[in-house]
Amino acid sequence: MINIYLKEFELSAEENRREKEHLAGEMLLREGLKKEYGIVYGEDIPLPVVKGEKGKPQLKEYPHIYHNISHTDGLAVCALGDEPVGIDTELIRPFSEKIIRKVMSPQEQELFEKLKGDERTAYFFKIWTLKESYVKAKGCGITIPLTDFSFYLEDGTVTCSVPGVHMVLRCLREKYMLSLCTYKETKICWNRQESI
Repeated sequence: MINIYLKEFELSAEENRREKEHLAGEMLLREGLKKEYGIVYGEDIPLPVVKGEKGKPQLKEYPHIYHNISHTDGLAVCALGDEPVGIDTELIRPFSEKIIRKVMSPQEQELFEKLKGDERTAYFFKIWTLKESYVKAKGCGITIPLTDFSFYLEDGTVTCSVPGVHMVLRCLREKYMLSLCTYKETKICWNRQESI
């Protein structure tokens, strides 16, 4: 089973955006470890996160507990479970189409070109978050060309050109795109936190 923790938050003008997003993600990981595994780290104790074999963050004392954190403007998410997992979230917003050739495979670009307006924007963030969650689950970051593999979206189902990849794609509050990647079909448990 993969547990997903989500928390929305607001930033005041004087707050450091990146720092608040990071702290919100870390807080979700602490909450998930406590709730799912009974592991408690005091708030004043840094989480013992180290880089694994390919640079993917892992818990030093619990390498069998997989986790991944993502955050964007006003939302932090954390996925954790007993198998490799990658999660990504993005605020749906205007973007530069110059990036398309670096992100999308030729098949994805072809579909993108057929779309108009908001559909194009939504499709871009679906593909972007799917690819980010895939490379995060794989543990290699963006060290492989994102154009080397494709995602196909049909009737609410996501399939990947890479065999054995299982994806979950959600649009949250009509403003955030969220993607989750695992290597086997598994139960997903959603845990929402109150806004901060």
